[in-house]
Amino acid sequence: MRERFGALLIAVVLLVACGQQGPTESVATQPPVSPATQPPGTATALPEQVATEAVPEATLPPSEPTATEGITGTEGEVDPTGLPTPPEEAILIQVPGPGSRVTSPLHVEGMADSTFEQTLVARLVNADGVELALVPTTIQSELGQRGPFTVDIPFTIAGEENAFLQIFAASPRDGGLTHLSSIVVRLAASGAAEILPAQPRREDITIFSPRPGETVQGGVVRVEGVARASFEQSLMVDLVDVNGNTLARLPITVNSSEMGQPGPFAVEVPYRLAQGGPARLVVRDPSAAFDGTVHLSSIDIRLEP
Repeated sequence: MRERFGALLIAVVLLVACGQQGPTESVATQPPVSPATQPPGTATALPEQVATEAVPEATLPPSEPTATEGITGTEGEVDPTGLPTPPEEAILIQVPGPGSRVTSPLHVEGMADSTFEQTLVARLVNADGVELALVPTTIQSELGQRGPFTVDIPFTIAGEENAFLQIFAASPRDGGLTHLSSIVVRLAASGAAEILPAQPRREDITIFSPRPGETVQGGVVRVEGVARASFEQSLMVDLVDVNGNTLARLPITVNSSEMGQPGPFAVEVPYRLAQGGPARLVVRDPSAAFDGTVHLSSIDIRLEP
């Protein structure tokens, strides 16, 4: 009898002990106290951490638009000088590199933005401005897509001489140049070729304002951009109408403290127009060696009186 009573007493004690632990477990599963009502000195710090991590996404203001938005591959980028980063060179000559010694036929490789019917033209011009060769080629990609191009350019010379290798695209509307890139190579009638490597490079002349397709009126076009000039920081800007006639031409200066380094440029180009229509804004780097162009960029706009 006493043994049964002792066993019963032990069971009651265990049951009471379990009942005291039950409320403690239920408190642990209740929602944590909010930071506003949490008494000081408590150990429930998790709600404050969660709120702190969520604040930046909820309260950060939207980023300000940059001058490079809308330009492929450059949105938001700024180079170490604080200037907007130009896009990749629109017509990039990858082979040969500048200063290469080449023999005929000159083999050329590169990458280019889309052009009219994906057509490009390769040209060799000597230091006197004499055209030595002119060969068309095609960008090997779908229309509207950047892609590779290759071309072999035969030429005939006596001995050796320096020449400009130019690759350019032309407008189907008036035949004027829309983009041109060039490098200097050494042409040789014989001997071994010495092909130097080309370095990746950004666009030498980038027009940030006006935007392609923008309508300009009032008799003045405000032109802004970033460029690298080849001689005395000087560039030329041309305003060309729908028929290829030059409406205005002005010299501009690249604002850079070092020769050959990129810098900003800005100029206001006045024009007179009786009737509105398509136009092309051209910024080019004239050659100091011959009456030609080292580099050229352009955009299509619409002019109104």
